[in-house]
Amino acid sequence: MIIIGYKDLPCEKFVKIQNLEDIKNTNPNEIVWFESKEYSTKFALHCKENSIPYAVKIINIKDLVIYSNLCAKYILISEKYLAEQSQKIANEYFFDSKILYIINDEGSIENAAILGIDGVIFNKHLN
Repeated sequence: MIIIGYKDLPCEKFVKIQNLEDIKNTNPNEIVWFESKEYSTKFALHCKENSIPYAVKIINIKDLVIYSNLCAKYILISEKYLAEQSQKIANEYFFDSKILYIINDEGSIENAAILGIDGVIFNKHLN
């Protein structure tokens, strides 16, 4: 299980982006991330074409499938039900993208592990 943002565990830095220029200003060892919006597929295509690892926060299953096809490294999900459903779909179709459930406290790590979610990321790590 992947755990991102937990004290004393080394992890990748996530940098939220608002436009393509923001992507150009990130370091190669950072993960750019953005929220799924109407224009976000442009970010994803840019990242895919330039081999830039990225994460995207989704709000529905359609976005899960689309961004998996656009080679997202991580799919970020804040709702437990959606995370659980997304993980089932990711397992069924052998997605390369990893499902990360966004959490606020350590107690949620155990819940995510029991549900079989690929990993968790602390909300504070995304800010």
